[in-house]
Amino acid sequence: MSASTDALHQRELQSFPPWLDLPPRYTAGDWISWQKGKLIAARLREDPALVRLALQRMIERPRHHFPAILEWIELIEKHNVEEIAAIMESADDEGQRLRSSSPFVREPFVTSEEVEAIRERAHFG
Repeated sequence: MSASTDALHQRELQSFPPWLDLPPRYTAGDWISWQKGKLIAARLREDPALVRLALQRMIERPRHHFPAILEWIELIEKHNVEEIAAIMESADDEGQRLRSSSPFVREPFVTSEEVEAIRERAHFG
């Protein structure tokens, strides 16, 4: 391996880049999820109908109703858009847990380009 390739490889393997302001017990992967959650929260606030779209997607796939999805259905039915957005951007353990099963995936909630940009920022600054 060349010196520059070796240096790049070392950067890719870094679990906790110094530029990430990680909450306690967070990994770089948690940070990526948290940043996606912030982006999704902003989208939900801009277009509250997106919350109903996520609900509709979950309800239309009843065979995929494992406990985490049922929890999200209940959260969406009982909470307003601001409360759902706050969950998505929360840095606490509950926010992290709920983001791990978030129904706000793919477009229109977040694009693959946006996710890639967040990953690049996490690993390369």
